[in-house]
Amino acid sequence: MNDYTIGEAADILHVTTRTLRHWDHIGLLVPGWRTWADHRLYTEDDLDRALQILVYREAGVPLKEIAGILAEPSTARATLRHQREVLTERIAHLHRMVRAVDDLLKKEEPMSIEDRMRLFGDQWRPEYQEEAEERWGGTPEWEQSQAVAATMTDEDWLAVRREQDDFVALLADAAARGVEPGSGEGRVIVEKHRATISRWYPVTPARQVLLARMYVQDERFNATYQGHAAYLLGLVEAQAAAEGVDLGAVTWE
Repeated sequence: MNDYTIGEAADILHVTTRTLRHWDHIGLLVPGWRTWADHRLYTEDDLDRALQILVYREAGVPLKEIAGILAEPSTARATLRHQREVLTERIAHLHRMVRAVDDLLKKEEPMSIEDRMRLFGDQWRPEYQEEAEERWGGTPEWEQSQAVAATMTDEDWLAVRREQDDFVALLADAAARGVEPGSGEGRVIVEKHRATISRWYPVTPARQVLLARMYVQDERFNATYQGHAAYLLGLVEAQAAAEGVDLGAVTWE
């Protein structure tokens, strides 16, 4: 039976060595051997397990759920049924978005509240907007965001939707690949997230931490990020700490 270094295993599997290290760190794929210098050596059985992980990952199953499937194969069908429902709803949502965009392109008048609801789905439900105004109405950030919204064209709203979808896809891919908080790629994701919010009002690293913590506490935000709010929080906090934010005493600066 052959043994493979981490670089050889990464080449065979078409993943990065960082991904394999992350899988080892979380206990998803622990190499069968270590050299005297503590270098990882992967067996053929390890590679077979890695291929199973990649199949489930390609189906969009979160890494923590993949670990459960591999530990208890009998749970695979139930997990995959649930994942199929998630993917089916996501496809239906994308189809609704395409129809909404097509309809908007045919119209000449400005986008109405109803149009925005069709474009953004539950995120633009009137009760959510009312709740937001109750919580933040009167703050400088609320006033700034309302002023920005008032000047936006239909093309601007479509750009916001594309920007949001692109970011969520980027975040989900990073979570699946095990991009680590504090890494260079993790920093880029955090900066992109900060940019999406800065469209509405200035966002400091400290403010971004508080917002990311709110996402974890509110399932509606977690759903927007396809269940990756906690992962986003880890990336944001690692970057904020690197930029000098005291995570134990974060304030809305």
